[in-house]
Amino acid sequence: MDRRRIADRVAAQVVSLGGIGVVLAVFFIAFYLIKEAAPLAADPEYGGDPIRIEAPVGLVGGAEKFTDASWRLFEDGRLQLHDLRTGAQLEELEPLGLAEGETVILAELSVDQAQVRFATSAGRIGILSLSFVTSFEGGVANADTRRQAFGELSTFWFVEEAQEAVPVAIDAVLGDAEARTNAWMVAAYADGRVALTRGQPRYNALEDATTWRMRSQEITLDAAPACVVLFERGRFLVTAADQVYGYEPADKFAELTLLGQVAAPGGEVRVAHELIGRGSAIVGTEDGTISRWLLQPVQEQPIAPILLQEYEVRVPGVFAILPSARERVFLARGPEQALVGQGTSGVSLTTFELDADIAWMNIAPREDYLIFARTGGAFEAVPLDLGFPEVTSSALFSKLTYEGLPEPAYTWQSTGGSDEYEPKISLVPLIIGTIKGTIWALLPSIPLAVAGALYCARFLRGRSRETIKPFVELLAGIPSVILGFVGGLYLAPALQDRLLALFLLPLVLAVATMGLGAFWARMPLRRRKTLHEGTAVFALVPLYLVLGAIVLWLSPSIELAIFDASFSRWAVAYFDIPYEQKNAVVVGLAMGFAVTPLIFTLAEDAYRNVPQTLADASLALGATPWQTALRVIEPPARPGVIAAIMLGLGRAVGETMIVLMATGGTAITDWNPLQGFRALSANLATELPEAPKGDSLYRTLFLSSLLLFSLTFVINTLAEVIRVRGRKDL
Repeated sequence: MDRRRIADRVAAQVVSLGGIGVVLAVFFIAFYLIKEAAPLAADPEYGGDPIRIEAPVGLVGGAEKFTDASWRLFEDGRLQLHDLRTGAQLEELEPLGLAEGETVILAELSVDQAQVRFATSAGRIGILSLSFVTSFEGGVANADTRRQAFGELSTFWFVEEAQEAVPVAIDAVLGDAEARTNAWMVAAYADGRVALTRGQPRYNALEDATTWRMRSQEITLDAAPACVVLFERGRFLVTAADQVYGYEPADKFAELTLLGQVAAPGGEVRVAHELIGRGSAIVGTEDGTISRWLLQPVQEQPIAPILLQEYEVRVPGVFAILPSARERVFLARGPEQALVGQGTSGVSLTTFELDADIAWMNIAPREDYLIFARTGGAFEAVPLDLGFPEVTSSALFSKLTYEGLPEPAYTWQSTGGSDEYEPKISLVPLIIGTIKGTIWALLPSIPLAVAGALYCARFLRGRSRETIKPFVELLAGIPSVILGFVGGLYLAPALQDRLLALFLLPLVLAVATMGLGAFWARMPLRRRKTLHEGTAVFALVPLYLVLGAIVLWLSPSIELAIFDASFSRWAVAYFDIPYEQKNAVVVGLAMGFAVTPLIFTLAEDAYRNVPQTLADASLALGATPWQTALRVIEPPARPGVIAAIMLGLGRAVGETMIVLMATGGTAITDWNPLQGFRALSANLATELPEAPKGDSLYRTLFLSSLLLFSLTFVINTLAEVIRVRGRKDL
């Protein structure tokens, strides 16, 4: 007796520890997901111990990517490099080759901080390309021994000959001689002229040299222009007073064509600057209004300047826009205040106060410092942590207008072909894809599993029931990767030419079943007794197989006879809907093999747990077996059946491999079952192995996994609550 009690206590403790372990594991998973996703909600931080050296101010400047050294360009064309550790001058060059008495009057750093576009007092306009060389003292590669120097510097001239007029605003982009891409430059002058210059590379194979052919076209505005911003293919925005104009070069560069004219909010435009990628521009006006502009077709309209959004926070006296070199983030700078804004979502991230003695400032190439020069001759780099500005609630769950897309959309496309790509991280297509796949998986699974469970629990007897239930449960052990493999490589191409069979087969089987049922009802009782009522259904299995084979075999011929084409092609042409081979219907059929056994097993247990005395009393009062099953057995078993369906729902929501292999993986918001989709789970399997640890995509994926975890946790918890309450009612 003592041994038995000890064994019982030990077993109880082991079971309790196991339950506690499961609960702790669930909470650990939730804690880890929250920990990885939480930094997305952090605000940008500015401040800390600055790097400070004494150095001349210069006209414009910045730092190389490691923030080990700072450079600055002076009015006389000198370019200096200073060590930020010691303040020592490392180099001084004169890469512009200015004439005597010629000075730089206008200089602006490009978005990627690799070029400085400038204009001189002689009216010449060019671009200075910067590069830096990193070396290590003593051959030891670490931050302490790292040293910087200027690399190869080059100057590209758009206007090389001196001219009387000097520009008030310029923007330019270099071409690529090897790729045969053009160079573009737009310059605005105080007399109202705006000139667009195109440089075309010409390669001379005999001399193995490339020359650039320059051509210009001009327009004249009624008011003096203030700002210019270049876009792709020579399109540009130019501002004059409170108006924003859009222009593009006509065919063969014959003239400049006006694309549109829009009034800027907030009065006269004071500053404008492109963001990385040259797909959009940030504009600041006299009352401090900051707005984002596009120059592209939107909602089936022709190309025109588009005022996309205004930022909530204003910057009084705004006079500079400082874009990031890595993301669509910018600083709008006023005399005393700076705004950090996000370009894609149009969100004002934070503001901070500025000292009045700042001559110029920039965001460091790695976004880890805010670099500025003081009028007194000091250079400072203040720590800056922008966090993950592109991941906002708007970017995750709202429609946004992206560069190059014709209208606002929910879009997931996390990576592109270059560093200038605009990430699209809306979770809405993934959520819709998850729901879409779940619906089409449950549509065939619920009726088959529930009806099969009821029949197995209440009509089958003896060996039949004890054989069928374990067999169905074995189906749940099939690896989902096998189901996905079969769905993607067999079901998808097979259904493409037999799509009509998918709709005909249930109808044919239903008609055949009703016909045999009527025949069975008219059969003499003495003959029916020879076959037990519960096992008579097995006689339908060969018939179902034969009818199914006939329907699948004849389906292509029937489709051609009725529609003069395959049903999939006819449906696409007639209903004007796209069709993809790997679609939601294929996923539903493949995932049904994974979900149906789970629902069947739990629902069958729910039906069998109903006391047999209820069924016996019903039959004794004259009810038929089906009346007993539907009106006596089903109501008390309903909570258990609902719990089974909800657990099947949770299984379908979290399925990964079937969805990954049997769909096209396109993140779309279309509910069309003949198209594919991308679910949250499949997206994690696809994207997470390639996501750089700790960056915005990595943490966004953890946020989506937290959403998926929460969804399945809630579904499974509700299913268990319903099951327990239903058992108490019994």
